[in-house]
Amino acid sequence: MNLEQMAYLVELKRTQTLSQAARNLNISQAGLSQSLDSLEAELGVKLFTRTRSGTRPTKAGEKMIGHAQEIESQLQMMQTLAEQQKQVAEPPLRIGVMNEVPNSLLDWLLAFQDRQPQFKAYLAEADSEQIIAGVKNNDFDIGIVAVNAAKLETIQSLDFTEIGQGQFKLYMTTNHYLADYPDPIPLDLLKEQEFALFIDDYISEFVAAIAAQTGPLNVILQSTAFRVVLETMKKFQAVSIIRTTQVRNRLYDFEQHSLVAHELTGLGLPAVPTFKYGIIKLPHKQLTSVQKQFVQGIKPM
Repeated sequence: MNLEQMAYLVELKRTQTLSQAARNLNISQAGLSQSLDSLEAELGVKLFTRTRSGTRPTKAGEKMIGHAQEIESQLQMMQTLAEQQKQVAEPPLRIGVMNEVPNSLLDWLLAFQDRQPQFKAYLAEADSEQIIAGVKNNDFDIGIVAVNAAKLETIQSLDFTEIGQGQFKLYMTTNHYLADYPDPIPLDLLKEQEFALFIDDYISEFVAAIAAQTGPLNVILQSTAFRVVLETMKKFQAVSIIRTTQVRNRLYDFEQHSLVAHELTGLGLPAVPTFKYGIIKLPHKQLTSVQKQFVQGIKPM
């Protein structure tokens, strides 16, 4: 017994002639007759009475055909459901991204969308603490964050996949009078500088720690835009404290070649903070197969 034979039963009842049923089923009349004979032999009951005027189902045949119609109806529903599922739009992958998304991620996103046109992404820029909270609250499916040693406990309840490391350095333009000065730059020269800072919780914490040891720095500008910080550094010969990855892995066009980096030492601090960068998500967070492929393809920073 097979699904084809169920279809044969339904069609033969509808047409009531072997010849017409065979034409509708696109098989030979002999093939249809042989299949029905085989089914009757297998079941041990007569399903149809064949006369000169046509083919009529027996009582046993009526019952069998009723079940066959139910099977056919279920198959049609399954086919309809399958077609509907094909047309369901892939939900967007909600990604919380810090302000130093690497170019490699952007390149991967564009390349992946070429390969998987149904893939959609929603990127929201925020600081790491906001992203961590967003992942925990299920506002983001995944987050890409920077975490220092003091913040590691905030992600203990999350899955964390490391994709890079970085630290703070002092940046200035190549034409700054201290650009070629050997490290470390003396504290008295450092305190003479005007600072243009990127708005970032970690930078604010670090600058506050420096101020607690040496007195406040002369901060003339703070901005969320790299371009504004860079232009201020160029015009006013200002310096900036930036994570290495914020320069190297910026999402926007940031002129790395125009900057010089110096080590931040001699500030009276135990150590310059280092950072781990990674992908966070809730344990057992359900992603679609396409979303999993994208996340697994994110390269190290």
